[in-house]
Amino acid sequence: MIVQRLRDIQNRFGFLPDKELKELSREIDVPMYRLEEVSSFFPAFKLERTNPPDIEMRVCRDMTCHLRGSAALLNERTGLPVLAAELSERTGKKICVEGVSCLGRCDRAPAVWVEKRPMPEDVHAWVYANRPGQDLEEVLRALADDRDPPKPDPDAEYPPHTNSNRGYTTPPSDGDSAHPPLPAAGWSLDVYGRQRWPRDYRAIKRFTDYLSKLIRPLVPPPRDMGGKDLENYVQRFHPLLWELKTSNLLGMGGAGAPAYQKWLDVWRESGMEKYVVCNGDESEPGTFKDREILLRMPHLVVEGVILAGLMTGGSAGYIFIRHEYHEQIHAVREEIERAREMGACGENIFGSGRNFSVEVFESPGGYICGEQSALIEAMEDRRGQPRNRPPELTTNGLRDRPTVVNNVETLAWAPGIVLFGGDKYEMGGWRLAADPKIKFGGRRLFSVSGDVARPGVYEVAVGLTLGELFTGDKYCGGITGPLRAVAASGPSGGLLPAKIPIDPKFDEKKRVDAVAKIRERSAQDADYMAWFLRTHIPMGATELDLLKVPLDLNFFRHMNGALRFPVEPMLGAAIAVYAGNVDLLDQAVNYTEFYRNESCGKCIPCRLGSQKLVQIGQELLTRRDSGKPIAGEEAERIKSDVKEITKTLQLTSICGLGYVAPIPLATALSYFMEDTQKKPRG
Repeated sequence: MIVQRLRDIQNRFGFLPDKELKELSREIDVPMYRLEEVSSFFPAFKLERTNPPDIEMRVCRDMTCHLRGSAALLNERTGLPVLAAELSERTGKKICVEGVSCLGRCDRAPAVWVEKRPMPEDVHAWVYANRPGQDLEEVLRALADDRDPPKPDPDAEYPPHTNSNRGYTTPPSDGDSAHPPLPAAGWSLDVYGRQRWPRDYRAIKRFTDYLSKLIRPLVPPPRDMGGKDLENYVQRFHPLLWELKTSNLLGMGGAGAPAYQKWLDVWRESGMEKYVVCNGDESEPGTFKDREILLRMPHLVVEGVILAGLMTGGSAGYIFIRHEYHEQIHAVREEIERAREMGACGENIFGSGRNFSVEVFESPGGYICGEQSALIEAMEDRRGQPRNRPPELTTNGLRDRPTVVNNVETLAWAPGIVLFGGDKYEMGGWRLAADPKIKFGGRRLFSVSGDVARPGVYEVAVGLTLGELFTGDKYCGGITGPLRAVAASGPSGGLLPAKIPIDPKFDEKKRVDAVAKIRERSAQDADYMAWFLRTHIPMGATELDLLKVPLDLNFFRHMNGALRFPVEPMLGAAIAVYAGNVDLLDQAVNYTEFYRNESCGKCIPCRLGSQKLVQIGQELLTRRDSGKPIAGEEAERIKSDVKEITKTLQLTSICGLGYVAPIPLATALSYFMEDTQKKPRG
């Protein structure tokens, strides 16, 4: 209640007036210190005592926006802050230009968010994307002179690049609507658009029809049941949940946990109150796929949440969306209302006697809220800091009740799996025509930005290579220069070179041992790894061509175990491409600054260690640019220091932020030492 009421006040006034906070404190009978505790933690909230500016321009400073020149826009001597100071002096208004963390428009970098206090009633904020500096100067001048600013760049008016063999289609009308459906990519994800069906929630109808045919209620299996007995029970009594198992659908938010296991665990928990939370706090730099799903296919997300609730015995669902996605918040809220009017949401869903409500929870800001337990803390009106686990969220989640937490894309795949079966989804993966054993399962979306011809959101068969994604006519359409590096998991995976060095001691015995170890977990993964090693890494090879690597989460994990890279490679939904003479040390320091800025501060090693990493990176840049780069024993000492900080953070951090914070600098020192010696010219 507290966080959402604070968001309402913030949206109304542009900051949190003291008077409004006192009135809220009296109304909800919560002491002021609790409101202060919450409001002071989240970056979206501006307290009156901080003297918030009349006009505020926030320039994204991270990753692709940094690559596209946001640092120049933010330069205190030559950039937009100079004009802001001049306009402030002339008009008497407080005008501020500042850098902020990723705004989720990485395919249109640099991105800029603008607010004026008070904002016009029908405007949440003005967002500008891929605009030259002079356009942004005109925005500041117009607002300073109380004129209307230049037309912004709403997401709804920008169909991003996507699979070019499919393009964008407008789904059939669902009747009268103030906001007709937007054109949507013809991805197989969108079962309604691909089949030219109206968005009638037929996956939910299929499940409620199944319930109506049951002679006795759907009862979870006994707590002590496991193994084959449990599998047989689910297949027999909950066949649509079993389709999720057959699909092998993984979480698309980063960790890659099987969706089936989460749903099963929550279904098996007793009690009347269970929850489903959709994690739409897409704040990892370089990631923007969920932005498009929420805006163009909100029906899939809403239906996925309701399905998860009905199939696990849940009572309510929440779609947690970052506050910078105001168009998406509006689209999802309207879709929830449409689902309610159709009988697919709320009480007595499609006459089944089952109730399940859904609502939007607008994020109070902060990258850390993307961590699922920190997200739950924010929803419970506490500071968004990760929990110690166990207990897991599937037993003790929202309000200490069993909770499914899934990513936007994960839930959006669920309707298609329920309608067409898990096998159809699993068969969507890449397969080697010459050998049916060499295959992957499923499909997924990637956000690609940086130095490619068509940055955008692409649905691919799992197992498609990075090279095909970057250069294929169906996808990004080519790299804009000689490939230098790839960030395959946003900043969290650091920077991988186009050719990754291989340990020269990687002999035949080590190959056999590596494949055998993988086979203990998955025969399919082992078969592919054996084929990959034979095909792409002949004996005596000294490097691996990154473009040959498949887009599969498990392969990236196995690849490190097999080849023993200096830094463990990672795959995520955000992929950034760097070509030509880009300064990769500068990029790595920028990544590290992001984690320093976004650390919640709960874990002291993370709070201090991330700052120490930034200091090391900035010192490397200063030494290089002054003509006194590190060398010899000093270079080895710095590498050793980074390795020690990495070990400390990974052993002591509660959440993944501390685990990945050292990786950008570690990869720069492992693969791009030349950038510590001399700045690339470009």
